[in-house]
Amino acid sequence: MKTILLLISAVATLATAQAQQLHLAPDSLRQVQAQARQQQRPLLVVVAPPPPPANLPKVMQKSRSQSGLHEPEVVTALNQDFLVKEVGFNSREGTPLVRQYTITSYPTYLYFAPDGTLLYRRFGNASSAEPYLKDIAAARQALADPHNLSYYQAEYERGNRDAGFLRQYLAKRQQLGQVVEPALLDSYADQLPAKAFDRAADVQFILELGPVVGSRAFRLSHLNSKLIDSLYRVLPLAQRQAMNNRMIARTMSQAIATRNQNMAQEGANFARSTWTNNPQRGMRAYENNMLDFYRLTKDTTNYLRQSSWYYERYYMNISTDSARKALTAYEAQQQAQAASRQRLLANGGRPPGLPAGSPTMIATTIRRGGPAPDFVNELNTGAWNVYLTGTRNRDYLSRAVQWSKRTVDLTPRAAYYDTLAHLLYRLRFFAEAEAMQQQAVAHAAPEGMSSQQYEQELTKMKKHQPL
Repeated sequence: MKTILLLISAVATLATAQAQQLHLAPDSLRQVQAQARQQQRPLLVVVAPPPPPANLPKVMQKSRSQSGLHEPEVVTALNQDFLVKEVGFNSREGTPLVRQYTITSYPTYLYFAPDGTLLYRRFGNASSAEPYLKDIAAARQALADPHNLSYYQAEYERGNRDAGFLRQYLAKRQQLGQVVEPALLDSYADQLPAKAFDRAADVQFILELGPVVGSRAFRLSHLNSKLIDSLYRVLPLAQRQAMNNRMIARTMSQAIATRNQNMAQEGANFARSTWTNNPQRGMRAYENNMLDFYRLTKDTTNYLRQSSWYYERYYMNISTDSARKALTAYEAQQQAQAASRQRLLANGGRPPGLPAGSPTMIATTIRRGGPAPDFVNELNTGAWNVYLTGTRNRDYLSRAVQWSKRTVDLTPRAAYYDTLAHLLYRLRFFAEAEAMQQQAVAHAAPEGMSSQQYEQELTKMKKHQPL
């Protein structure tokens, strides 16, 4: 009898533990979205952060891994009403979400209605249940709201083009951090009376939404040049920069999606025009944006030609002394950030004064134009991108080898040696390639990285196999 009771107790304990586990959908995101529509259940998509670096202090690793998302009351609420799917930030399923919802901080939580429209979003990890329970309540409230995003989208598809309605629709999308389609913003601008473009509030509203450069919304909002000049004088610098960057990013994204080189040039020219007091920085912003366009549209001919000139001018045309000074400044910045992280350890991974359970996040910065503080890393990226084009042109490959050699001379890192090895291997300098790949393997462990991938590539090189 005692054995039977123990068995029953063990089964009950196991059942309770399973009931308190968050049910993560194992199917693909597309399948889970279909299930949400079919079952009429809202969907939570967790865009997970990258794995922590191996050398991250254990206290901070623990802080990152402890999430209130898995607290019993949160799990119960989610399992009861929501489907839940987790995707990696740079996975095949995560990358489109990152682009569509302009995600720059991790983890990010996206709450969707059954029809797939966004209800609510938040980023940052919290160790307590409270923030997640508030998220769930906010998502439920948005789902019950008769004027949620689903309503606005349905009204728009039914042909509602009233200016007041469109402004509310745009404001809702802006509130949720959603990219506004150029056609929607153009429709709104078309419905406004001419006098609206002489009102600062109306013009600023359009500019804040990031109109595509050259679009109707962009042209109409810029009709009154004196008003534009006045706005840019009175708005805070950070706000002006955010507006400009949004317009540049939206224009380049649309140009890439439609493979429209003229649109890309308009966006790149606008980026150049924002550097009124520094023509050299402006020219570099133009070239950087066009390089992105050529690379992402797989225009290999233009990319190789322009990148060769770009990296020679801006990266190789710097003296070694200047390069080392820039690198020293960057390393000092990195050390200051590391010291700041160490100070967090005394407070359980939270900034001083931040209450327990408050969200923490991993942020990434998106920047366009201007020199990078870590130009060595960008030079390595340029060399690697040449390799990724698949070119066999020895002139382009040889130049990329020179760029790569400079990176390892200035900062000998595993990733940089790996790039150099691949370029040499493409040029069929097998012995030199093996030697550089061995350096990549040797530098991995001291950098707190796994050497497995480098070792696998080294094995292929020794056997003269395709990489």
